[in-house]
Amino acid sequence: MRLLPNTARLLIWVSLLAGAAGAQEVLDSKVLPEAIRILDSAQSKPLLPCSIQFSGDPRLDLTFRYRAEFSIDCLLRENLQPGARLAAFIRVTPELGKPTILFEYFDIPEVLQQGKASLYAPLSKLEASMSGGFAMGSGKYSVEVVLTDRQGHTCRLLRRLNASEHSGAGKMPFALQRGAVGPLVDARWNGSLAANGPRLTVLLNVHSRIGNAHLHAGDRATLLQSLVTLLNQLPCKSVKLVAFDLDSQQEVFNQEKFDADGFIKLEKALERMEFATIPYRALRKGSWTGFLVDLAQRESTLKESPDDIVFFGVWGSHAGEKVPQEMARTIEISHTHFVYFELFPWVEGGPDGVEQLTRDLHGSVFAIRSPESLEQAITGTLALTAPPLHR
Repeated sequence: MRLLPNTARLLIWVSLLAGAAGAQEVLDSKVLPEAIRILDSAQSKPLLPCSIQFSGDPRLDLTFRYRAEFSIDCLLRENLQPGARLAAFIRVTPELGKPTILFEYFDIPEVLQQGKASLYAPLSKLEASMSGGFAMGSGKYSVEVVLTDRQGHTCRLLRRLNASEHSGAGKMPFALQRGAVGPLVDARWNGSLAANGPRLTVLLNVHSRIGNAHLHAGDRATLLQSLVTLLNQLPCKSVKLVAFDLDSQQEVFNQEKFDADGFIKLEKALERMEFATIPYRALRKGSWTGFLVDLAQRESTLKESPDDIVFFGVWGSHAGEKVPQEMARTIEISHTHFVYFELFPWVEGGPDGVEQLTRDLHGSVFAIRSPESLEQAITGTLALTAPPLHR
């Protein structure tokens, strides 16, 4: 077994992990030599009980970037305990180009204990799953992902990816040039506000792909990148943001005066979301309607109610189900204008639960299938927004 020298491991962990924000980043020149050493020293045979797998070739996302996604599955063992932190180094080399090295870390979740010393299940029966990825322009790439722990144990995957342009691609305003590489979330909201803008509340519906215990990295990126575009182009006097999971009927984030720091906190909250278990009350048939209506009513009838409430989320939560008309009528007296930005990154389908309520409230629904449709939705929202009622 060949591990990295202690000095190299310590430098990386101290430089990157001790004060890391957790978000993926492109490595700078200060730590690049040690990161390259980790990548070059990683063994072909895994020394961590983990496997890494890419989910097919890159696909074009809502921000006109090709996106590659990978999943990590780990079996918990004596050398990989609950609460451990793993670092991932991703080296992406375009054909005829120089490599880019990205870094992020993953925390193995803590687990419930039966007593002070024992777990509900034997350690050998527990597994942990994580996900990551990166964005790129069109082209062919060789990719190396190395996962490592503090002791220098590694798991490594080599893969070739092809982000091939499809017909009509020449007319698309790609966000990244051919051969360029960037983080999944490459922009964050700077908190800029407009003194004469409306008061805005964003209700962010966050739910997982079917069967997933966590919010996949690609889904987080879709939500956050699209949210940045909305907040940057919709001038607001104030922003409140509430993130919720309609399926489990739980709020996961709430900030009255949403700002740049709040955006980073939101990003962290989405990384920590768990979908493996849901409260018992959420299993009752139709209970989601009461949760959604109560949330909309609460936010639209505050003492200083917002001028606009924007539901924002990926299509699919409770698709085909309806909110009873008598429940929707309880918040029709509100002067707040409701809008739904309904994202369709990969799938199509009939109205979901949030769309049903928005239409019942005589609100506006925008289907977001491309960057152009996102821009059109923002323009349409600006045109529909009445002059602020509270000045």
